[in-house]
Amino acid sequence: MKRLIAAAAVLLLAGCQLSQVDDFRQAVPKADTVAMKVPGSTGQALEGVRRDGLEGDTAELYKLTRGITVFVNGAGVVVLSLVKTVTDNQPTTVTADSAVWGPYTDALSPNTWKLTVTKTGTDAYTYVLEGKDKNKDDSNYVAVLSGSHVNKGNNLGSGSFLLDFDAAARLPEHNAGDQGTAQYTYSHTSLSADTTIDAVFTKVKDHDTGGLVDATYKYLATPATGGSLEFAFTKDFGGGPALETAVIKSRWQQSGAGRSDIKISGGNAPANAVASECWDSNFASRYLNNSFDAAANYGNESVCLFHSAEYASITP
Repeated sequence: MKRLIAAAAVLLLAGCQLSQVDDFRQAVPKADTVAMKVPGSTGQALEGVRRDGLEGDTAELYKLTRGITVFVNGAGVVVLSLVKTVTDNQPTTVTADSAVWGPYTDALSPNTWKLTVTKTGTDAYTYVLEGKDKNKDDSNYVAVLSGSHVNKGNNLGSGSFLLDFDAAARLPEHNAGDQGTAQYTYSHTSLSADTTIDAVFTKVKDHDTGGLVDATYKYLATPATGGSLEFAFTKDFGGGPALETAVIKSRWQQSGAGRSDIKISGGNAPANAVASECWDSNFASRYLNNSFDAAANYGNESVCLFHSAEYASITP
């Protein structure tokens, strides 16, 4: 009987430890938790607003919106996917309030990683992912990802995290040219709740010009309804040394039909430079109106599901 009781106790303890480890694994958001999702499956970032689009072509401002989300999502996917790879292993140490994974080194990587997760309250955690050259001592660890998360289960929750590209650039293996930081704040606490994601990029490299830029993004999605994305950034659109600031707000319905409104100011931009474009559920442009190239305009605003312009309120 004593042996049965002892065996049962061991099994119960093991089950508790496994559950505890799973809780710590869920304390870091998954890439899908913080993904900005825009209808459609293709798109690429553009240097600016093209002026040669035709009615019936895929809307240029839709492609710009889609491309922006691909860029913003991509910034976090690599690091959060790395976290999942690390936590797919068993932690090195586990206590009631913390778990540590690592040092973890992929067989073909020169980088070594360590993830520390700390419980700070009911379903509340902080975490830090550190990396170093695998041949150097522990004093060379640098924090690449740090944040906090309130876990609501099933990839749901809220929190914020900082991606430090400058720190990552000190590792022997990193994305060439990455600079600056990206701060994300997100919330998706239930399947019926809105998803909100704010992202602020600071002093990141513009791969078009090689300069450093700041950019701000604000995303909202309502289940079975649609969503919106506001973004603002400063760069050279006119081919001269002066910088212009663009602020864009895109809105869409669940069908995919939507509208973008953009303002460009400063630098070499014309005074009161604005543009609006609407697209249908197949992302085909049906209405374009801009103040700087009237000959390119077409369509009637009445075809738009969103009947009037609505500009972004954020700044870079």
